Amino acid sequence: MTAKEKLQLEELYEHYNYRCFVCGEPANQRAHIIGNTNLNRKLFGQGVVNNPLNWLPVCSLECNKLCDVGRNEKAERIAIVINSAMFYEEKREGIETIVKENITERKQNG
Repeated sequence: MTAKEKLQLEELYEHYNYRCFVCGEPANQRAHIIGNTNLNRKLFGQGVVNNPLNWLPVCSLECNKLCDVGRNEKAERIAIVINSAMFYEEKREGIETIVKENITERKQNG
């Protein structure tokens, strides 16, 4: 991890008060919303997959899994938001809304 990524990760944790986005427990890992895979890098671009807006703090693999939107219209919406000209906070709020929808759907579907 580069020094820049470490700083970005620290800023992410600070933004969420070192708490898991899903359950509020102390966070100890970062989840990629759009998974950090070669296919996603080809589909959405490295700039989207590596963007700090594509990260959320989580406490466990279970919470990490709930944040992963997969490869679908939600991932496309998130990529559009990340690449948009909106202000950072507007982007963050839009992405959080999409991820919350995803979490709700995953919990309902087991």
